[in-house]
Amino acid sequence: MINTMNLPKHLSFGLLLVLGAGCSPSVPKSTATGTQSGSSDTRAAQAVAMWQASLDTLQLQLSVLDTLVQSLDSPDRVQRARAAFVAARLSFKRAEMGLEYYAPTTTRAINGPALPEVEEEEGPDVVLQPTGFQVVEEALYDAQPEGADELPQDVRTLRNLSRRTQTMMAAQVATDDRIFDAARLEIARIVTLGISGFDSPVAGLSLVEAEAALDGIMRALSPYRVDSEAWRRFDESATGARRALNAASDRDTFDHFGFIVAHANPLARALQSVRESLKIGTLSGRRAFRATATTLFDRDAFDVLAFAPLDEQVVPEERVALGEQLFGDPRLSGDGSRACSACHDPQRAFTDGMAKSRGRSGQPLPRNTPSVMNSGLQVGSFADLRTTFLEDQVTEVIESADEMHARFPDVATVLRRDSSVVSQFRASFREDSRSDSLITGARIRRALAAYLRSLNTLNSPVDGALRGDTIALTPEARRGFNVFVGKGKCATCHFLPLTNGTVPPTYQKTDVEVLGVPMRPDTLKARVDPDEGRYRITRAAPHRYAFRTPTLRNVALTAPYMHNGAYRTLESVIDFYNRGGGAGIGIALEYQTLPSDTLGLTAVEQKALVSFLRALTDTTSVSTRASTSRLQRSLASTRP
Repeated sequence: MINTMNLPKHLSFGLLLVLGAGCSPSVPKSTATGTQSGSSDTRAAQAVAMWQASLDTLQLQLSVLDTLVQSLDSPDRVQRARAAFVAARLSFKRAEMGLEYYAPTTTRAINGPALPEVEEEEGPDVVLQPTGFQVVEEALYDAQPEGADELPQDVRTLRNLSRRTQTMMAAQVATDDRIFDAARLEIARIVTLGISGFDSPVAGLSLVEAEAALDGIMRALSPYRVDSEAWRRFDESATGARRALNAASDRDTFDHFGFIVAHANPLARALQSVRESLKIGTLSGRRAFRATATTLFDRDAFDVLAFAPLDEQVVPEERVALGEQLFGDPRLSGDGSRACSACHDPQRAFTDGMAKSRGRSGQPLPRNTPSVMNSGLQVGSFADLRTTFLEDQVTEVIESADEMHARFPDVATVLRRDSSVVSQFRASFREDSRSDSLITGARIRRALAAYLRSLNTLNSPVDGALRGDTIALTPEARRGFNVFVGKGKCATCHFLPLTNGTVPPTYQKTDVEVLGVPMRPDTLKARVDPDEGRYRITRAAPHRYAFRTPTLRNVALTAPYMHNGAYRTLESVIDFYNRGGGAGIGIALEYQTLPSDTLGLTAVEQKALVSFLRALTDTTSVSTRASTSRLQRSLASTRP
């Protein structure tokens, strides 16, 4: 049940009227004992029927909203329209688990960010305007919604998209293993996109909607209910999670950390126990968030090879070791004077500590050197996402005239003269033992990429705390976590738990953002850095000054920050965001994706946020050879 105390007071009564009676379909209990993985079952069909019922209710509520937005000529009518909007959102959230799973493209159009979408394969002029709930939300919750001329058309578009999902779900045949997989992903979605406010950026209804999404999970799984200890634990966990959401007064003061540790993670584990008790299997196939993982915060929750090319699905340890050696080998450069580690120094968490590195000519390179730690856990490389796989990134760097300035055939020829390297290649690539065909440019790339993918660091104090060792975080760092996910809105771009721009819970797309980064750390009449970012690749207007959202893992070790190294401290970066990005320091960009209003973070909140960011430090994947005393001194200075 939705607690209307969480809603703005002017909406509570109106929402009850719009919800009315009978909008939450009841489902008969089942006493079945379970089925094998992949079987089509009447219980799965019942789950689909519930989603269809929620869509039917959604259509009715959108019809009410459609009528109301035709003329928002009074405060009362605006309030009623907002109440109708909230009711429709809650119906959508109850069906979200199924819609996101079986109709993800249409569902993104229904509930994606209110930002233009670039169709890159169609050319720079093909820019799709945003649609769906978040577009309607922006207009309806504007200070003067009566001036939103496009609102009626936006609502009609939303109704059409909802009808499309009705058609798609009517033809859907579900299986038991996919129903439980969808439930697992929905819990992850609530944690990453729900309570963070990503789905409700203006109205601030994320906690209410998260409760509705949990309600949807319980309804979809109700046909599988039996009298068992596993189900009792699941019910207790779900009830506790919903109670915690209902008890919250607002998202800014909500204990996001406590909710994840005490409620969301136990619920995911209880779901796993229910699935196992019913003898329902898990799906096969490679995914970023492993199908066998219980929570997003499990130690092995992510499969880095899901981000790799299809021919890199089995990587022997010898190949990783070879890649590590090549990473520090200057013979990979054209003149034999420069290795990858010259800029990505393991002693500096694989950065160089400079705003911009010096190229071969002695002139600064165009951008700041990012750390390559966790670089395998994203879709695309470089600040402008110009390459898809790490193998492509390796190629660009080695062949760049400003960086390594080498040709792979020449590098391969040089390496073939070293018998020890030949032996390493033979152990790493067992397909061919002949030295003249064993060392190739393609295999050099593959070895280096294998090493980069091994540099995963997901064992920071934050990770330990989210796995249950709550004393791993100081009280201040824990408060910082809540600022990060709550008032600071950081987690709406730096998604948990990777803290990069790869969108959960499927992690199949990495976002770029337009922040308005200045040339220098000015706070008044600043000038935007001239680097146009992804626009140089796509030539699409929304991508002007857009850059990949980087990971914040080990961010305390990788100063200076931003693509141009403009900010030297975490404190200055947080101040930039707190002011509203470029818009807050005098830079006016048409397509800034960062909210332009101030976050209103206090000095205490900003200090706590820095403490949390420092607690993301973890270099456990760095080899013993690379972990010199200088790196250990850096680590000591960043412990919370």
